[in-house]
Parts: sequence; structure tokens; C-alpha cells
Amino acid sequence: MNSSNFKKPLPFSLLLFISLLFGFSATSQSLVLSDSAKVSMLTCSPGDELYSVFGHSAIRVSDPVAKVDIVFNYGTFDFSDPNFYSNFVMGRLNYILSVSYFQNFYLGYAEENRWIYEQELNITGSEKQFLLDSLFANYKPENRYYLYDFFYDNCATRIRNVFVEGIPRTIEFNYSTLESNKSFRELLMPLLKQQPWARFGINLALGLPSDRIAEPWDYMFLPNHMLTAFQNAHFKGDNSVSKFAKEPVVLLEGKPITNEGSLNEPLMVFLVILLVALAISYRNYKNKSVSYWFDRILFGSVGVLGVVLVFLWFFTDHKVFVVNFNVLWANPLYLLFILILSIRQLSSWTRWYSAINLALLVVTLLAWPLIPQALPWEVYPLVIALAVRFWIIYLNNNTTLNSASRKSR
Repeated sequence: MNSSNFKKPLPFSLLLFISLLFGFSATSQSLVLSDSAKVSMLTCSPGDELYSVFGHSAIRVSDPVAKVDIVFNYGTFDFSDPNFYSNFVMGRLNYILSVSYFQNFYLGYAEENRWIYEQELNITGSEKQFLLDSLFANYKPENRYYLYDFFYDNCATRIRNVFVEGIPRTIEFNYSTLESNKSFRELLMPLLKQQPWARFGINLALGLPSDRIAEPWDYMFLPNHMLTAFQNAHFKGDNSVSKFAKEPVVLLEGKPITNEGSLNEPLMVFLVILLVALAISYRNYKNKSVSYWFDRILFGSVGVLGVVLVFLWFFTDHKVFVVNFNVLWANPLYLLFILILSIRQLSSWTRWYSAINLALLVVTLLAWPLIPQALPWEVYPLVIALAVRFWIIYLNNNTTLNSASRKSR
């Protein structure tokens, strides 16, 4: 299908909102599928924006006799909600099942230059009708909202569950083509190769639950893995085994998908910070001087990051951000520490605080591969820089205390 056959589309988000606003309530009351009807799963390739980088899945129902071609989409949210941003930050954002015309759906992805693959399901006419009726029941205003969960309840897992629960026959999945023993974090990272800062930020924010080894069933939280799982699934009956879905066909060709990673910009930045910290620390050590201006910038920035991690862990409903071992080096108490660096009366406290944090950072650096959470290795130079500065502060305050002790005699 060629996108040139259609008029220039509206922005995709606007199309989804219009579809959601006006709905298909009239159609749903009278839509009876013919023998020519087709039910299929659509898998869309990752996009350039962060919200689209993991791809997308949807359900297509088409019937040339009934003159219907619609898409059910579990990945919609309402920007007009007055609490949209607060709910998003707090992990309380409701996603919505929306319905749109396939033409509009297609145009949205053509505008974004993304691929669309279609897998038609090998199901009976009665099963198609039952699925459609179930989808329209889910589309009712009282049913269409659901609380999004990135790993366990998203636009892909909802579709998987609709098919597994809505089709009476048993679907047996063959996971032999999927790499086994992958954690949720490991499944995500390859999709972020082209966005190094997004990759670093997401890797940093994800807590210990992301390092749980995913069951093959769980792999389908990502659309590309669900496509593979559907391709190798079968109906298991008493006397026969038949394929659940036909081979994927390309409905829309987008830009070529490459697996080449881009320059690791976070690592470059943190290496520069380490070199600057080493240069300043060498000068401080040689001249027995202090550079608290640099320490305030360094510890202040890392302290703010620690506050964000603690907030995501304790004060939001995001389950994937809890138990984050990155607070071992991104300590929010650094913000308190930088306020008292120059108070001479607290130099003894500063010295011991520096010694304790230096020890903690050294242990963290040595135990990095043993920590149950996969900490982002790009940040290793930054942690070394923090340790070096704590060492210099400890030496400086130790010298200050010894000088004061000699003077008091």
C-alpha cells in the first residue's frame, strides 16, 4: 500500500484524540462481520521520539462486505486531562483503548516514516465476531481506561491477553527463537542504541525489579518480541495443530532500521568530568588548597539526581523505579554537605563525613559487578571523580585540624 494514495494526514496524536472523542458507538451496535472479515495484529517499528522508541502494537478488524476497516489501539492517552502531567510523573496515568479508521492509523505512521507489519490470525468467523464484540465492550466509557504498567500491562500485553482470553481454542507459544534468561532491562537496552542519553537516563532510573529475569511470556511486553511469538504460535487441538497467525506482511515501508549504536556521549562527558576533577585535585594536593566551587557544582548536581531517584522510589507509583542501588553513589545528602563545606567550625564533621562517603564509594566501585542491580557502567568515571574529591576534602580538613591543634598549644 502506498501512502501517496491518501491525503496529507493530520498529526497522529490529534487523529487518535478525534477517534477517541467521537468513537464508534453507533457502529458497534450493528456491526456483524461477514465471511470475508479479517482480524490481524499490527506491529509498528520504533520511532525517533522517546515515547515511540519501543514500537507499538494494535488490532485491525477489516471487512470489505461490511465496509469497515478499523484499528483498536490500547496505547492512547488524553493530553486534555487537567491532571495529565502530575499523573504521568506520579505513575497514575490512565491509558485508553481508542478506535480509529485504519486509513488514519496508516497515515500517522507514514508521516513518521515507520514500518507497519500485519499478521492475520487464522481464526474462525465466530471467533472473529466474538473478539470484535469483546473489543467494543472494552471500548465502552466505563471499560476503556486502564492503569498503565510498562512491563506487565501496556499496549502490547493488552492485545496478547485479548487474543489468549477471547479465543476459546488454546494458543501454544513456541519461544525457542527468543533469547532466554534476559532481564527486563536487557530486553530494553538494544532499542535505545540510537539515543545514548535516553538509554543512560532510563537505565539510571530503573530499579531492581528491572533486573528480574523475564519469563518468555513476559517478553511480549515489547511489540517486536510479540510479533516473533505470534509468528511461532499454534492452536493445539485434539487431533491437529495449526498456526495461530500467518507470516507477517509489510503494509508500510519506513526508513531502514539499523542496529548500529551511536557515540556514547554520557561516557565522554563523565570522562571529561573525571579529568577535570583529577586536574583540580592534583593542584589542591600539591598546593594544600581547596576548590569548593567545583565541589559544590559536582556534589550539588549528583545530589539533585539522588533526590530525583529517591522521589521516584518512595513517592510515586512507578513500580519499575523502586529499590534503586544508584543512591549508593547519587546521595541526596550531598546537597546538605555542600552547604557546610566552608564552615570552619564543622571541619571535623566534614572530615569524617568525607571519610565515610569515600569508603562507601570505594566499596561501591569494587563491588560494581556484584551488586544485584545492573548499574550503568557509563557513570563509573563520575563515581571515581566523587571519590577523588572526597579524598581531597578529607586531606584538606585533616591538615586544617592538625594546624589548629598545633596553634592551640
